[in-house]
Amino acid sequence: MTASTQAAAQTASAGIVRRYYFAMAAPFAVDLVTLVAYVAINRAPGSLASLVAVSAAFLLVGTGIGAYFLIRPVARFLSGEATFAEIEHRLSHLPRDSAMLVGFFYAPMLGLRLLSPQLDITFGAMLDVVASIDIVTTFVVGTAFNVVLTFFVTSAYLDRLCEHLFATRGVNLGIFHGRFRNKVGFALIFVSFAAMILLVGDIASYSGPRLTREAAQDVVASLTGGVIIYYWITRALTRPIERLDYGMRRVAQNDLAIRLPVTSDDEMGHAVSRFNAMVEGLSERAYLRDTFGKYVSESVATAILHNGQRTGRAADTTAEATLMFTDIEGFTGLSERMAPAEVARILNAYLATVVPVIQRHGGVVNNFIGDGLFASFNLPLPLADHAAAAIQAAIDIQQALAATSFPAGVSMRTRIGINTGIVIAVTIGTENRLNYTLLGDAVNIASRLEQLNKQFGTGILATESTIRAAGALESCVRLGAADVRGHADVVVYRVDPPA
Repeated sequence: MTASTQAAAQTASAGIVRRYYFAMAAPFAVDLVTLVAYVAINRAPGSLASLVAVSAAFLLVGTGIGAYFLIRPVARFLSGEATFAEIEHRLSHLPRDSAMLVGFFYAPMLGLRLLSPQLDITFGAMLDVVASIDIVTTFVVGTAFNVVLTFFVTSAYLDRLCEHLFATRGVNLGIFHGRFRNKVGFALIFVSFAAMILLVGDIASYSGPRLTREAAQDVVASLTGGVIIYYWITRALTRPIERLDYGMRRVAQNDLAIRLPVTSDDEMGHAVSRFNAMVEGLSERAYLRDTFGKYVSESVATAILHNGQRTGRAADTTAEATLMFTDIEGFTGLSERMAPAEVARILNAYLATVVPVIQRHGGVVNNFIGDGLFASFNLPLPLADHAAAAIQAAIDIQQALAATSFPAGVSMRTRIGINTGIVIAVTIGTENRLNYTLLGDAVNIASRLEQLNKQFGTGILATESTIRAAGALESCVRLGAADVRGHADVVVYRVDPPA
């Protein structure tokens, strides 16, 4: 990490810690608005300064000192003085601990404010004597409001904090003791009944103009508080859901590198953690399939990984398939005249030309056999017109080789044999080494057909079963019956590229 990058990271870390103090100042800001409305309704601006001073003493100084100790573990982690394991528990409980801290300071302040006329306290005192029932309802609702507000404000802050820690430190919460339903339930109960409780207290305590004034104050406070609570509840609860939805959309677009920050200790946080584990598993599976695909066909690797029996084997099956064998003409003599490294370079260039053509036509390369290869169409990947696809692939291979310049100025010509028939696809081997292969007489005939190209002087030979299945009787040349591995009645055709 460069000095400028490190300085930027330190600045960002200091900023994220400062934001916690701003979050903890939210009760004071709301109380300040409430006090301004109170003195305006009562037309007593002279009492605002003393009321604000008492509020600042409790909600700024008191909670500020407590907030320092609550956020201190995070600051220590960001400065490298502590490990994430040492602060994870405190971090996951930050909203709850912050709400309890505000309740600890707000409750005595509000109680002192409500009881000040009876106790003959003039500094920061209420303007009128408050009835007992109104004292109880105001105390309960006011304290609960600030506790709920602080919980969701710091929950929203924790969301940002965990996002920052994940992005800069690569750490995520792994403690899930909270309950999402408890958070939502408590918030709904408070929002539903807070205003009703305040109005009931006013009606039971006052009458006449005093009732009108007190009810007006409580209605204004309830509406203001409801808007504030609604904003912070939705902000704290919906951002993780939106982030999870975003992650799922990225996975649906085949982005398996996406990981999400875990920002709460409840079921939502647990769901995000499981999402990360799921994507990690999908990524590992894709990596394994890609790795297998470098040694066996990727389609075979996919069949193995998707085998519901989890045996490490592709399912055995019997089906009709079109088989193709290729072999480079004169490669044995060529390899004897060149250095091994040069031979490998030429052979790799040849395979890099031939294999993509086969795959483009839906074929699967099952094995590399020296300077040749064995490919199949319709197994293990299903392919409707597999015979026609194999013939077209063979033609395209010949054309691609003719148009390609190979190392050392070598020209490459290949012989191709194609046959269609019933084959058995099986996984054979021992526990330590397995091989997916195709077995059957149709495979043997395709292999021998490739060798018959020497006898007929051709580049592509196909059996009648392939030509008929491909509907290519008119475009191919019938060469007659040939003896192919004990089969004297195998009719072979020469396949020529179109003019």
